[in-house]
Amino acid sequence: VLAVSNAISFANPKAPVYPRLAQGKLWNEMTVTWTSGYEIGEAEPFVEWGPVGGETTQSPAGTLTFHRNSMCGAPARTVGWRDPGFIHTSFLKELWPNSLYMYRLGHKLINGTYVWSQSYRFRSSPYPGQDSLQRVIIFGDMGKGEIDGSLEYNNFQSGSLNTTKQLINDVENIDIVFHIGDISYACGYLSQWDQFTAQIEPIASRVPYMLASGNHERDWPGTGSFYGNYDSGGECGVPAQTMFYTPAENRAKFWYTTDYGMFRFCIANTE
Repeated sequence: VLAVSNAISFANPKAPVYPRLAQGKLWNEMTVTWTSGYEIGEAEPFVEWGPVGGETTQSPAGTLTFHRNSMCGAPARTVGWRDPGFIHTSFLKELWPNSLYMYRLGHKLINGTYVWSQSYRFRSSPYPGQDSLQRVIIFGDMGKGEIDGSLEYNNFQSGSLNTTKQLINDVENIDIVFHIGDISYACGYLSQWDQFTAQIEPIASRVPYMLASGNHERDWPGTGSFYGNYDSGGECGVPAQTMFYTPAENRAKFWYTTDYGMFRFCIANTE
């Protein structure tokens, strides 16, 4: 050993991180979902938002989490388990069509102080049928990766870095993203979901990031999945449906529609 550095710690390990947008159940509604370490007894989660250059308002957020026993089997219940923290979702309603908004994530602590994220921007949807240009990205099977692979237990998804980089570079020319199944390839190693949401943050914090379910999110024997295989690593859909909002009547089933300008997108689930 040549030298020892000073101890390094997080400034706030509970801070709100990884905002991800999704269309709400109405065309003029945007949802913001994020992750934090604050349970509802510690702090009130909300989003402060408004038109760029205009007045802001605050919208409260609901809070979800899941537990080891929510998983269906190993490795998600065993060596792959890690506490996901708390998942918050806020609904920004009655948006003016095709307009630029700013937002930031907030938590009001019980002592009255506030914890804030940085500020972000998004553009609201055109109204249904509006004669306008829609720039839509649709893909599946992306996964996640790291530049040096230092924390990868299974380093075969480096191509996802190229896809992510291209989307980030072109995000100003993208209106909405549909990631159709096989999202993070965590396959029961729950920390990989944080890695994935961190990787897509520069995209999902700017444009709606809509999901569908794949075999690597849902499939597990005896849990209602169509295919009785072990591809989800014991997750049986729980992390995906909790960590990402979809405007479905039953988020566990991933059947939904969403309107965006000239299009109505219909998302089905074959798993």
